Amino acid sequence: MQENKKQKTAWLADGLCLVVAAIWGSGFIASQMAIDAHMSAALIMAVRFLIAAVVMLAACIPKLRGFRHQEIVVGARAGVFLFAGFYTQIVGQQNTTVSHCAFLTATNVVMVPFIVWLFSRRRPPTSTFLLAGTTLLGIGVLSITPGSFSFSFNFGDAMTLLCALMFALHITSLGSIGKEADVMRVNLVQLTVAALISLAVFLLTDLDSVSVVNWHTGLPAVLFLGLFSTCLCYFLQTLAQKHTTPSKAGVLLSTEGLFGSLLSVMFGYEKMTVQLVIGGMIILCSIIVMELFTGKKPE
Repeated sequence: MQENKKQKTAWLADGLCLVVAAIWGSGFIASQMAIDAHMSAALIMAVRFLIAAVVMLAACIPKLRGFRHQEIVVGARAGVFLFAGFYTQIVGQQNTTVSHCAFLTATNVVMVPFIVWLFSRRRPPTSTFLLAGTTLLGIGVLSITPGSFSFSFNFGDAMTLLCALMFALHITSLGSIGKEADVMRVNLVQLTVAALISLAVFLLTDLDSVSVVNWHTGLPAVLFLGLFSTCLCYFLQTLAQKHTTPSKAGVLLSTEGLFGSLLSVMFGYEKMTVQLVIGGMIILCSIIVMELFTGKKPE
């Protein structure tokens, strides 16, 4: 009886991981709607993270006393990378397709072992190098211009790869959290730092852009990003990973790029092409194999 209950809980946790991946995938559509509403990257970031930080602050009121120095340092560093990751992602999406942005963002999983190697001198297994090569092959296939054999790797694609690097650094930076640290307080710090940087960048560079924004379509999009893609997803992910294995959660969450690409085609933002299917599947399969068979990664 107890075993059946554990199995059902594990299935529920896996289902929650797929829900999170689907919401994150739909976040690319919400970002595109905000972009089409003439919202700048800094404005999208400012609204998104201010919402997330306020909601997180309300959830953390009972925990506001007793902040540890490590929680502030790690949270602040993670907040900088979180801002950089999402900012470069939006700039990248402004200059490439939704599918390219979704699949290229997912390559951060492949980058993490190499960043760990750089800072800890722990060399990744040989299979990691092979999977990095297949990921590059997938990126190359995505870059082939439909109807020809010419390559079109543009500024948006480059910014999205930079975004993946920032997310990989974000994941790695959170690996230094000690067991005594409170995860909710760390999350509050990182969201607050990301919100403050976003607000500062917006006020300094994009304040004039507010006058051209179509708030009718843009505001619901960024509210979705703040409430669902950020607040709800991080909560569901944390809840789910208490009842499933890290490798299984990683595989399920990596389908974010697949959901983003499928939704992009369904909403008419782009057409389904052979290059998109083959390149996307190569990247997705590389990530899944990386999660399952390359050994233990940092917590």
